[in-house]
Amino acid sequence: FEEGADDCPDLITHSDGDDEDSMPCLSHGSSHSSDEEDEDDANQFTWEADGDDDDDYSEEPLVEFASDGPQVVDNSANGSQRPRRETRAPQRLTMDHREAAKKWKEASFCRDVDLAAAFNAEVISSINVPGADASLFEPAPDNLRVIMKMANTKVKEAWLKAYYKELKVLVTSGTFSIEPMLEGEVAIPTMETNRVKLQSDGTLDKLKNRIVVRGDLQNKQSTEDKWSPTASFRSLKMVLAHAARLKVRVRQMDFIGAFLQAKVRSRVFIKMLAIYGDLFPDVKAYCGVPVRLIKSMYGMSLSGKYWYQELQAFLLENGFQQSKVIACSFWKVYPDDSTVYLLDYVDDCLYYGTKEFALKQFEAEISARFDLTLMGQAHWYLSTRITQHANFDITLDQSRYCLSIIRRYLDTVGCANVTREHSTPLPLDFIPSADDNSVDETAAGVLSSGFNLDFASCVGALIYLALSRLDISHAVNKLAKFTRRPGRKHFMALVHVLRYLRDHSYLGITYYSDLDRSAIARLLTNSDSASALGKELFYTFCDSSWNDDVDTGRSTGSYLIIYMGGVVDHSSNMPDPVALSSAEAEYNEACLACMATTHMVMLLNELEGNKQPRLKIPLILDSKSAIAMGNSFRDTKHTRHILRRYHYVREAVDAGRFQLYWIKTDDELADIATKQTPGPRHNLLTSILLVPVIDLVKHVKAAFAKIAQYKRGDSI
Repeated sequence: FEEGADDCPDLITHSDGDDEDSMPCLSHGSSHSSDEEDEDDANQFTWEADGDDDDDYSEEPLVEFASDGPQVVDNSANGSQRPRRETRAPQRLTMDHREAAKKWKEASFCRDVDLAAAFNAEVISSINVPGADASLFEPAPDNLRVIMKMANTKVKEAWLKAYYKELKVLVTSGTFSIEPMLEGEVAIPTMETNRVKLQSDGTLDKLKNRIVVRGDLQNKQSTEDKWSPTASFRSLKMVLAHAARLKVRVRQMDFIGAFLQAKVRSRVFIKMLAIYGDLFPDVKAYCGVPVRLIKSMYGMSLSGKYWYQELQAFLLENGFQQSKVIACSFWKVYPDDSTVYLLDYVDDCLYYGTKEFALKQFEAEISARFDLTLMGQAHWYLSTRITQHANFDITLDQSRYCLSIIRRYLDTVGCANVTREHSTPLPLDFIPSADDNSVDETAAGVLSSGFNLDFASCVGALIYLALSRLDISHAVNKLAKFTRRPGRKHFMALVHVLRYLRDHSYLGITYYSDLDRSAIARLLTNSDSASALGKELFYTFCDSSWNDDVDTGRSTGSYLIIYMGGVVDHSSNMPDPVALSSAEAEYNEACLACMATTHMVMLLNELEGNKQPRLKIPLILDSKSAIAMGNSFRDTKHTRHILRRYHYVREAVDAGRFQLYWIKTDDELADIATKQTPGPRHNLLTSILLVPVIDLVKHVKAAFAKIAQYKRGDSI
């Protein structure tokens, strides 16, 4: 600076985190990046106030000039004491596709004021838009108190907008009425829940806040039935398979504040926090005072039932028929013989139709009655990705849910990292036995702490994943028996399952519009004993091991129900009676398979509009003895002890509802869930039943890499 200048900058000193007037630091990225870090470059121009001490500058002495005027720091001539930031790049963390580079080491001040101003002039894109990085908002805050203490003002503002949106919806939808309470009535306080909703590729969808009624303070003496039907996973798979058969597109709609669109059928008062009114003055009249609920709110014990009754009444009034098998499934036949099908899960609804005109008419009718969003073709439902191909095949997979399980449990497990590929869900030498249990729950807790793994929680997550991952159903069935007092061997087996999923994350089920593309149909066509079933649309595989449970002597059985070339329902189970022979074990499992298949056939008859039920459903076994027992009512000394319920097979075959087929053991697909098969056999069965799906993580990383290259000015 020239001597005698009128204006000089203020003193620039080290910030210790307490000086509010200190200059905010500049967060910028280094050119040293890996594939995992490319996505982070999208956030590389972000200003944040740095309140932490920076070790890179902690040892650098400050040189000050004694002067009567403003003091200026100038140590640029001392090259030996230049900051280490200039000699080595900042250490950057390796992030996965959902995390942001928010933990980089940053300088505590900027020397180059002009450079700082230039970066400050950069246009910062909104962080609260669909497709943005979701990790900035995770984990979701527990309550408003946590949000108000957030240091990142952009994140805090985004969450406050979500709160305001929720309160505005509650008020504008006529949820409340300001009325005096009668004697004996009480106002139930509310609480809030926050959630980061993600898209199918793991990026941000939206921030969701719910003001809910506290369930623990509601009247528990009510005897009214609170149950309301929701779509099961098998009904979802059945609907997708049927849509593939019709060669139509499945669409999705989302009811906005579904519970708020249903009327409350009794006098209920609630009281929201007064701070809501302080933050958002236009809703202050409803905050901090008792208000009567005119429409149901989330958290009420009867909200789900009220909403279901509201939707059900509308559909029935408009000519829809309700399924007697899946109560949340509806369909309507229009005068031109076109049909619209609907499957509902609370506020998420799938629908499809045979003609476009009928669909448009249905969308207009339901949009006029309810506040909803028409989302186009379905792609995400029940935490499951739905892919609708150009040839009308439909694939569903839980690969993102699988990755979340791996990150939650495997990445933090307290044992050595094993990078070799695991070809089977369980070790081949693992024998599930209660003899390996911990002596008590305290010892199990010590093991859980040592492994840093919640056994019961992890198994529970795997149970839901197994709804589409048939390859792990046997392993999950075995490990689920030991959730109370798992032992060391059980923990190691669970870690093995997680490592198997790490190596085989991207698998799903496909339903085919043309059965010639189905691997299962080709297997049957090429089979010597069951070639006639190659063109069948609906059939069941059934198999059982014998006496494989070392604790009880029970047998592990399995069935796979196939529709349009994909599995719509399956089970790995252990029937109660101890079978005295392998034939009896197969026969017992055939009974369970018949009962489950009968349920699915009833739903199929409704979807097809059959006035007469389907007959002679193929039931495929690899035991000729079990088939002989099912085809004849003859009792022998080997069968007379079998419980009557297991003769359901005989009665179903005699009534013409089922027909038993034999298939050789090599082609028995249900074998995948009855025992731990060796690697080559397991891989063969998996390749027939499941299909590989696209790795969205790599696609997202590639997209972020292109953005980073563009911002660096590199050629793409």
